[in-house]
Amino acid sequence: MRKYETVIIIPPNLGESAMDAVVAGVEADIRDRCGGQNLTVNRWGKQNLAYPIRRFTEGYYVLYDYESDGQEVIAQLQGRLRINEGVVRFLTVRRDEELRTEARLKARSAKRKKHAGDDESDSFGDDYSDGE
Repeated sequence: MRKYETVIIIPPNLGESAMDAVVAGVEADIRDRCGGQNLTVNRWGKQNLAYPIRRFTEGYYVLYDYESDGQEVIAQLQGRLRINEGVVRFLTVRRDEELRTEARLKARSAKRKKHAGDDESDSFGDDYSDGE
């Protein structure tokens, strides 16, 4: 299973019920079409955009965190998001490689700290005695 994150931006002029429908529709697409498992949905709320998109300067951000098999189902999801008028912009990122890299870096850091602690106890000043 590969771990993915998809962020969508919904236009601010949609009503609350229309926004809920878009969020639920994308969630259903991820579950049904992508076979998404362990799906979590985080609504970040209304945020300012870095630059205007379709003349909008604000948008509602929603993050979907899930696991899925295969790149082709992600391409299908992105195709559906492109034609969805309730989505201004979207981005899908594969996270499993990043998480593995982070785990390796943490393991290396812990190993270095362990070795650094061992080296300090074996230093010359700790073992030196002046014969007393």
